[in-house]
Amino acid sequence: MTIRRTPEDFRVEELTSGEFRASLLPEWAPSNPFAAYRLEKISLATPDAIGFIARDLRVPRAAVCAAGLKDRHALTSQTITVDSAALRGHVPRFVEGDNWRMERIGFTPRAADHTAIAANRFTLVVRALDKRQADEMVRRASLLVVCGGDRDAGDRDGEHRGGASTLAFVNYFGDQRFGSNRHGEGWAARALIEGDFETALRLAIGTPARKDSGPTRALSRALATHWGDWPAALAVFGRMPERAAVETLARGGSFMDAFSALPMFTQEICVEAYQSHLWNAIARELADALADATVQSAFTADDIFGPQVFPRASALTPAFRALGIPMPSPRAIMPECLTEIATGVLADEGVEFGKLRIPGLARPYFGGGDRPFIAEARHCSISPPGPDSFAGGSSANLACTVAFELPRGAYATVLLRALGQ
Repeated sequence: MTIRRTPEDFRVEELTSGEFRASLLPEWAPSNPFAAYRLEKISLATPDAIGFIARDLRVPRAAVCAAGLKDRHALTSQTITVDSAALRGHVPRFVEGDNWRMERIGFTPRAADHTAIAANRFTLVVRALDKRQADEMVRRASLLVVCGGDRDAGDRDGEHRGGASTLAFVNYFGDQRFGSNRHGEGWAARALIEGDFETALRLAIGTPARKDSGPTRALSRALATHWGDWPAALAVFGRMPERAAVETLARGGSFMDAFSALPMFTQEICVEAYQSHLWNAIARELADALADATVQSAFTADDIFGPQVFPRASALTPAFRALGIPMPSPRAIMPECLTEIATGVLADEGVEFGKLRIPGLARPYFGGGDRPFIAEARHCSISPPGPDSFAGGSSANLACTVAFELPRGAYATVLLRALGQ
């Protein structure tokens, strides 16, 4: 089973909230100083696209904001804003570059952020299927159908294809969240908690990973080869935001100073990745307990960042479907049903809630907030399998299209894991 065989196989359309749409004016006004655009891109990550847009518009990068981050290996559509003050009166209707184009859709009172997103619509082609795998996807989907969704429980008979249903699945963070641990050598934030800034810095930017490319590859390999000889490392890689951290060390600064010199985005994703790893572990233990309590088998998907357990929809009471699990932080207060599970997960990691802090630094930090335990994929359908044009002579020569909508923050790749990917 293969996804993302081509970028066109993974299509994502960001759906804006009614509040955001209502805020748009067709022309600039003092009350609506941000130009809103619909950005379409292919084979390009959102941060990279923002960099190209800022360069072509000749505005500071900070003047360009995206409502959300969209995958690189995909064909995506999303909302961005540009501060019209930075444009000095020239607000173009269309702008385009290699692999991206954007069209102005109006003017809004504030810069785009996550609140502008209502949901994301996915249309994915799943390839390299044999008939058994295609049938298993439909079977699993039928067992995840929520009664009272787009269709009723009669959809559970396995005839899921062609219809539209609401599927309930555990809202794990997907692999994309754990990019800072792409090398599989450990969590930078775990070292930060211990005050080991050297290890944290090495894990954040100085440990090569197989999938590194371009400047990231040059940086990680230069540091792995010349760790401790900072002038030699600086001579190997070019100008990039992380260079300031190595320059700090070359001037005799501490590892804490060097970590603090990393771009704030890099610092934050180190903390968020470990925090998300802990959240996933808590959710997994709860999902496993639910499956055992209802004497119903669950689906399990292997993952390099920990297995994912998916109970059947019939095991999810309304209370569990509405449950929010707090992000692990010093101030987190777990629901009574999760206290023992969460304490055990952190004990296995050798940490405690009160110690999820970074000594000596105010930022980054372990922030709070709840994440829904269960996500619902609405308007979900699976097409009948057909010939896979990329299969050649392979016995796995079928492909099908899976379409659905997910709420902000839920991962399409996690739903596909639940369906057997």
